[in-house]
Amino acid sequence: MSEPTVVFTLFDKALGVLGLIRDHKKRRTERTDQALLALYAALTETRSYISELDAGKERDPDREFAIARLWQTASVPLREIDPELAGRCFDKANYWMEPYAWDAPRIKAKGIAVDQMLDATRRLLLG
Repeated sequence: MSEPTVVFTLFDKALGVLGLIRDHKKRRTERTDQALLALYAALTETRSYISELDAGKERDPDREFAIARLWQTASVPLREIDPELAGRCFDKANYWMEPYAWDAPRIKAKGIAVDQMLDATRRLLLG
């Protein structure tokens, strides 16, 4: 093989590797965006519901199950991006399945208080 051919072949392979890296970053960005959207949906619905409870509205088990599903849904795209946060979303879903089984110290210890989840989401957004 002549020297220009070797150089061209190496250059072509380097461009291929750079393309793979770019494609991987694009897929990672898309997955991160999906995870953030799912987190925001869960956070928004949770905060809205808590505000209604604080204003005196009665608990709504159907809505609590829907919130649990949002947190479960958020955990799925997170498992590859931030496994620890995915686990916290899973715990948050379990909380909403049985909120009476959780007390404030357990919620705080698991890192699933709304303010803790909001902070984690902000870190993922800015990370």
